[in-house]
Amino acid sequence: GIAIDPSGKFVYTANSDDNTVSMFAINSSTGVLTPTTPPTVAAGWSPGFVTVDPSGRFAYVSNQDDDTVSMYTINSSTGILTPMTPATVPTGLSPFRVAVDPSGKFAYVPNPYDVRNAVSQYTVDSATGVLIPNTPSEVAAGNNPAWVAVDPSSKFAYVTNRLDNTVSMFTINPSTGNLTPNGTVAAGRQPWPIVVEPSGKFVYVGNEDGDTVSIYALNSDGTLTTAGTATAGYSPTSVAVTVAKQ
Repeated sequence: GIAIDPSGKFVYTANSDDNTVSMFAINSSTGVLTPTTPPTVAAGWSPGFVTVDPSGRFAYVSNQDDDTVSMYTINSSTGILTPMTPATVPTGLSPFRVAVDPSGKFAYVPNPYDVRNAVSQYTVDSATGVLIPNTPSEVAAGNNPAWVAVDPSSKFAYVTNRLDNTVSMFTINPSTGNLTPNGTVAAGRQPWPIVVEPSGKFVYVGNEDGDTVSIYALNSDGTLTTAGTATAGYSPTSVAVTVAKQ
């Protein structure tokens, strides 16, 4: 769990064995990381993933062993994280990475070990950054939902389902943020990370047990059309897409 803030000034890492998040400032010339003072902030039990919201004002850490998300504000000068009030919000069982939509209005958390196979859905308080559970607070995905990605328009969301080798497709209600099922599409074996590239034309899924990356075209209605596969190394667990400078 490593996250970089949108300004490129700060880096955060989740430390699952000591229940903290490390905070660093980035040297703009050399890229060297310097710990902040203090160098860490407390999280919940077994923090696994860090997410910084698109505005760079808020950070969220999923705590896999206490079924919560820790919420922080980011000091724009120092990068130090300060717990919000309340400091945590409940999720389903053993939450994975928080996904904040590009508009910064909504957030989604997959709960892979929850028997309901649920994705928790929240509205982001624009002033405080606190995650407010929606009504309903969750939506069903496939078996073992593990990763959520939102397209650049904030109209569509996608969830990888590790134990049925599919991707669930959803439309996003622009007023409430609630997800509405929009079908499923086949993936490789044990799909995990999913990313929508910045133009919103293509989607990529890393298949951990299949050693491949599934490639999809994103259609105007939010559905995905399989466009091929690429061979990866052994057990791919992360996918990233570069952003071209204008």
